[in-house]
Amino acid sequence: MAQDTAAWAQARASGGAVNRTALWAVLAGWVALALVAALLLLPGKYTASVDLGFDLATQPPAPAVRGMVQVLSSREMAYAALNRLSPEQVADLGRDTPLPDRLNVGGEGSTQDRAAARLAADLGVSPRQGGRVLRLSFTASSPSLSSAVVRAYLSALGALQDGVPARAEDGQPLPHLTATTSLMAAVGRDLPSRPVLIALGAGIALLSAASFAMLARRPETGAADAPSLPALTDSLPRVAWLDGGDRTALEAGEAGRRLAAHIADAKDRAEKQLVVVTSDSPTRAAGLCAIDLARHLSNENRVALVALDGASGDLAALISDPWAPGMAEMLFGVAGFGETIHRDPHSRAHVIPPGRDSRTGASVIGAERLGLILTALRQTYDFVIVAAPVLDAATGSARLAHLSPYVVCVDPREEEASVEPYAALASQGFGHVLMVRIAQGQPAERALRLVHSTPSLSAA
Repeated sequence: MAQDTAAWAQARASGGAVNRTALWAVLAGWVALALVAALLLLPGKYTASVDLGFDLATQPPAPAVRGMVQVLSSREMAYAALNRLSPEQVADLGRDTPLPDRLNVGGEGSTQDRAAARLAADLGVSPRQGGRVLRLSFTASSPSLSSAVVRAYLSALGALQDGVPARAEDGQPLPHLTATTSLMAAVGRDLPSRPVLIALGAGIALLSAASFAMLARRPETGAADAPSLPALTDSLPRVAWLDGGDRTALEAGEAGRRLAAHIADAKDRAEKQLVVVTSDSPTRAAGLCAIDLARHLSNENRVALVALDGASGDLAALISDPWAPGMAEMLFGVAGFGETIHRDPHSRAHVIPPGRDSRTGASVIGAERLGLILTALRQTYDFVIVAAPVLDAATGSARLAHLSPYVVCVDPREEEASVEPYAALASQGFGHVLMVRIAQGQPAERALRLVHSTPSLSAA
């Protein structure tokens, strides 16, 4: 009995520091959760809105809808609405900033400028009923202020429509808007959005469970040393393969479909926005795989296909004009995006061909402007597919690896799979690699037919 009591005391003394650390961690979690709730919920929010309808008997064209949204959301309209508010209301707008924004530096400027920036940033203009109606809404810390702002916008819109009519992006005058409903003033405080409530509830549940677990914890009898456990290391290569199973290769068409479905997976979509398709040895299959992948993804996404491999005849044949400028001209600063981006005749994808002065290898991969070009394309398209030459033989691959692309390495070999191509890419700094095995016995003409038969949506 005395030995059991001594062992219990020893266990309690050795675990006291751990328990105190866990207690402070739980308390810090409660404090952080309270601060986050205050940042999200304070000050109170009240939304006023009104519906505006087009003075047209038919469905308004899309350029007209976009044009009116741009007019209502513009900084000029914000200043016009401010001129219809009282000085006290303008001052309230300058001070009426959500608590998270108060912590940001950058509140310089006059009260008028801060109020205009607040209007332009927080005004809501959302199309409804297929674009027939635009809902104009504004959220403020008081019901009277949100209603006054919406009335001021209605007055400013009426004055604008009585003057020189604004024009849409196609040059046509924008149709008039009239209020189809009366002003819907805020009758109660806005509730937080559902994701915010779910996140707060999950945080409360997690911290509550941790608190109850700490209260129920008791020191165990007997002192026991933790056994030495093997450490998990991330240094070992983990190779992902896409094939037909049982060490069999995929047909070209099936490989493109499965690869597109894998890359479009929403779970890690951001990590696969920039896709580089290459191979461990010169082969025609890599270029065909890149074309097929881009066409499959373009069915539901904005896709740009960048042809870096100037030695690929399939990439050069994407554009009917053999003298069309492409990547070679962009990399060396003699052409811009507007001159080099072309439409793929078989899909909705945009294509940047190799160019007139087609190059390959290190002269393309190591070009200084390549990173800037790919970064700009990533900001415009949902996916950027790069058809690249063999990377492990190019001396400038480190610059491309710095962009953290998702590398698809086509392996047309029939023998058993090997990690050597992956190791060669990893030595260049590429961390996300997928090996794809495509059947080598498929005739080139049949592979091209499979690529060209990819179903596509209308370009409209």
